[in-house]
Amino acid sequence: MQRHEQRQVAGLALSQQMRLSLDVLHMGAGRLRRRLRYAASINPALALTEHEPAAHVTARQALLDQVGLLRLTAAEARVARALVHCLDDHGWLVDPVAEVAQWLDCAPEAIDALLPRLQTLEPTGVFARSLAEHLRLCLQARGRYDPMIAALLGRLDLAASGDLAAIALHCGCDAEDAAGMLDDLRGLAPCPLADGPVAAPPELELTAEGALVWLGPPGVTLHDQADAQARALAAAVGARSQTLMRAAQAMVAVQMRWLLGAGPQRPLTLAALAGELGLAKSTLSRAMAGVAIRSPRGTLPLRALLLAPVSPRLPETDRETVLRLLSSLIANWPATEPISDARLAEALARRGMGVARRTVAKYRAALARQAGTGPTGAAIGRP
Repeated sequence: MQRHEQRQVAGLALSQQMRLSLDVLHMGAGRLRRRLRYAASINPALALTEHEPAAHVTARQALLDQVGLLRLTAAEARVARALVHCLDDHGWLVDPVAEVAQWLDCAPEAIDALLPRLQTLEPTGVFARSLAEHLRLCLQARGRYDPMIAALLGRLDLAASGDLAAIALHCGCDAEDAAGMLDDLRGLAPCPLADGPVAAPPELELTAEGALVWLGPPGVTLHDQADAQARALAAAVGARSQTLMRAAQAMVAVQMRWLLGAGPQRPLTLAALAGELGLAKSTLSRAMAGVAIRSPRGTLPLRALLLAPVSPRLPETDRETVLRLLSSLIANWPATEPISDARLAEALARRGMGVARRTVAKYRAALARQAGTGPTGAAIGRP
C-alpha cells in the first residue's frame, strides 16, 4: 500500500512538472522574464542570471515604496507588491489577469479589486492593461477625459490614421473637436516607465560565421537548499531553452544561406519541423511566438524562417525561384500572342513547375508591385 501511494505521489509530481514545463515553453521571452522576476522576488533559493538595467530596478523600487503607503490589508499588500514585479518594461500589466493570479496563488478578483488603487500611483498610467487604458488614466489625471474622447479610445485605429472626418463621425463631434482630441492624445507619453516602446531582445543570434548562439531570456540559478518548487521552475526554464535551441538549429540548417545573404529562402513548413523535432505543431507554434533571432539579415521573428512551398506538388521549390521564372516568361512572351494567367501556368508546368492559375495571378501582382506598375500594370502583361 505504501509503495502504491509513493507511485501515485511520484506520478502526480511528474504531471505537475510536465504542466509547468508546457506553461513555460509557451511563454514568450517578455512573459517569462516577468514570471521569473516575480518568482525570484519571493523565493530566496532562486536568482536570475541576468541583471536588470539600474533604471528598471529604481522604477520598480519607487512603485514598491508607494505601495507601502497605501492602506492595504496584509493579503492585499502581498498581491500588490507581487504585481509590481509582474509589470512589463512599459509599466503595464500585459499578461492575462487569470494567468497572473495563478502565479500569485490568488483569485483573479483580488487583482481586479486592487488595480484601480494601484493605477493611482506615479508615474501616471502604470498598471494599465492596454494602451487604451493607459491613455484613459493619463487623460483622467489631466481632467481631459470625456465621452467623446472615450469613444475615440475605442477606435485607436482612427486616431492613428489622423482622419478628422472619420473621427468626427465616430465621436459625434465637429472637425475642430476631433483635432483637439488628437492633440490631447499626441501629448501623452505612451510608456510610463520608459522613454518609448521597448523592443523585446532576441533570444538567439546567428553570427556572420554561421554560429548559432543562445542569448536569453535569463535563466535561474539555484542556491543551496533550494526547494522543490524552485527546482521545478529551473528545470522548466532549461527545457524551454533546449527546445527553442533545437528548433532554431533545425531551421538555421535549412535557411543558413538565406540568413547569411548568400541564397534564397528555402521552403520549410511548421508541420515538417514539428515532425523532425517530435513535437506537436500547436506546441511548437506557441513556443516560437514572440521569439526573435538576430542574424546578418537583421533581427527576425523565428517564425520568419518558415516558408510554405509554392505548391504541395513542389515541396522543394521556393517562391523566389518561381517569381524569377515567371518574370522571365513575361519579359520574353511574344508580343503578338495574348498572355493570360492560364497560359503562363501552362508554360510553367512545361518547365517542371506546375502551379495553380490563382498562384500565377498572385505572383504576377507581386511582380507588378515590385516594378511599381500597380496591381495590373503593363510590365507584367495583364490582359
